[in-house]
Amino acid sequence: MQKPKDWITAGGILGLAIVTARLTRTPLATLLSAAPQLLKILQSYERAQAETAGAAPSTGQLTAEEAALILGVPVNATEEQVRESHRRLIQKNHPDRGGTDYLAAKINQARDTLLKPKP
Repeated sequence: MQKPKDWITAGGILGLAIVTARLTRTPLATLLSAAPQLLKILQSYERAQAETAGAAPSTGQLTAEEAALILGVPVNATEEQVRESHRRLIQKNHPDRGGTDYLAAKINQARDTLLKPKP
């Protein structure tokens, strides 16, 4: 599900493209072809803002219950279940794909917590 902020950003970009197309007499399709690049720039700007606002990964230890909630698996999940859930989540939330460093760090920390040898 898209965040409302994403819809507002998309609407703003569309409105700006329409106004710009009218003022410069440029075809709207030409201006809209630049929208994906503009969205990438906006996402990188938002990531930079989040990092400077102190959204650095926490150094605290996760409990097994917290780790299981993050990965969406039972606390007693098998290694295969943990690795599959981690792989699926990290692909969606990796910083190179629009996720944040914070989310990627939490997902990795959850995997490590559930896969560490139990005493």
